[in-house]
Amino acid sequence: MKDVELLDLDNVISEARFPLRMDKVTQVIVAEGEISCIVDFYSYSLKAPAVALFLPGQIIESIEVDEHFKGYGMAVTKEFTDSLNLPVSFQEKLFIKNNHFYTLNHEGLEALVACYAHVASIMKQNGHPYREEVIRHLFSAYYYGFGYYVHNAQSQSTVMTGQQEICEKFISLVAENFKCHRNIGFYADRLCVTNKYLSALLKQETGLTALEWIEKYVVLYAKGCLSSTSMTVQEISDELDFPSQSVFGKYFKRVEGMSPKVYRRSQEKA
Repeated sequence: MKDVELLDLDNVISEARFPLRMDKVTQVIVAEGEISCIVDFYSYSLKAPAVALFLPGQIIESIEVDEHFKGYGMAVTKEFTDSLNLPVSFQEKLFIKNNHFYTLNHEGLEALVACYAHVASIMKQNGHPYREEVIRHLFSAYYYGFGYYVHNAQSQSTVMTGQQEICEKFISLVAENFKCHRNIGFYADRLCVTNKYLSALLKQETGLTALEWIEKYVVLYAKGCLSSTSMTVQEISDELDFPSQSVFGKYFKRVEGMSPKVYRRSQEKA
């Protein structure tokens, strides 16, 4: 099936070029050992039993596993998840961006691994007349089972100060809007604070100013496209809503210290 892919995690981790831009909804079941990665500037470390959910558009800067790691990976298109006709409220909870690493209990791990094994078995049966329908039903069961852990994670909210909430909201806004809005004023207006206050607060709480956060998102996304896709520099410039390839190139070089083309060549040699 073109919409469903079972991943050989050993090869993915060893052969992937980072930063890696995700283009499918990808689940990684951590059955044994530990996995560490950086996703959209946040560092995560997760010990088995656990499951991770990566979403289209997210940028993975690195992935590392220990010598005991054993896991299973599945990647599906958004069109496939839409075809499952999950309730809208459930779909929204499933794809929440701020929580995509979840700890399982052993019963939950066994259930998700069993679902993976069933999907793998059915996918090998090319002559099965109802293969796609069976796989859709299996994934529906998988997501409903996974939804239990999403719900638990959402209910275990942490208490933040008002300043930390502003920073959290700012970073979420940047993650959603950096392709079209690189002006601090856009974010300050949405948060009902001044540009100066927002930058000072972010510098105090995170070590980076508002502009530095925006630049990091823009350039990391561009680096992900350059290193893990065949998109041209012009196509990346257009997707990031720059007025021209030249303006994009100057922006990238100012932040990264080299042009997009030089960066791509450096990744090809790595």
